[in-house]
Amino acid sequence: MFDSSEARKVFENVLDHDALMNLIKLQERDVLNRIYGTVESGKESLVFLADSPERGRILLKIYMNRAGGFRDLERYLRGDRRFRNFKSDRRSVIREWCKKEFKNLKKAQNVLNCPEAIAFQKNVLVMEFMGRDFSAFPKLKQVEIENPDRALDVVLDDIGSLWSQEELVHGDLSEYNILVTDDEDLVWIDFSQGVHVSHPEAEDLLRRDVENVVRYFSEQGAEADVQKAFESIISG
Repeated sequence: MFDSSEARKVFENVLDHDALMNLIKLQERDVLNRIYGTVESGKESLVFLADSPERGRILLKIYMNRAGGFRDLERYLRGDRRFRNFKSDRRSVIREWCKKEFKNLKKAQNVLNCPEAIAFQKNVLVMEFMGRDFSAFPKLKQVEIENPDRALDVVLDDIGSLWSQEELVHGDLSEYNILVTDDEDLVWIDFSQGVHVSHPEAEDLLRRDVENVVRYFSEQGAEADVQKAFESIISG
């Protein structure tokens, strides 16, 4: 958690002049009409709860235009054939990173449960809010799943569908990036690190995703073999 001085610094780094102008443009596009408080903070972004005149409650993910390292972001972009021609300055990288998550969500929503990608404006991503009223659905880490074997099968099937049908790997999947609805449906979030299957690190990221979910659900009592699950997905 950030202390007060750290939180203020992160907040100022996110809501700079350019970000405020981007929010105004989203308002002019009738995508946004009200912003509440932050619901999550990270090294590169803040997530705000907001309202849209047409879609009701939404989330705004605002990437920082300054401060923090971004070499890893650039590496993920350079290796993805969808993102090749962009400048190396931080502002350009952040804009491509935001566009990347938007495109990843668009592809993922074709095969699994995830927030709908609504719009983006430079470093601001607008997406569906997954929750009720002002509360997001809990993360998998916070919930006791009644049938971990079935849940694991669902997640592995979704990893396979994303890989084979949409040629995408999440790249950061774990019990912290999966939400659980009231009906125990699983909802994937945070697709910023997702890459195309042609990325030189795609298979390594895929294996890490498989290892993470198998480890977690095994701790809950499920039975699975990482290597067999990985090979099954790769072979299609």
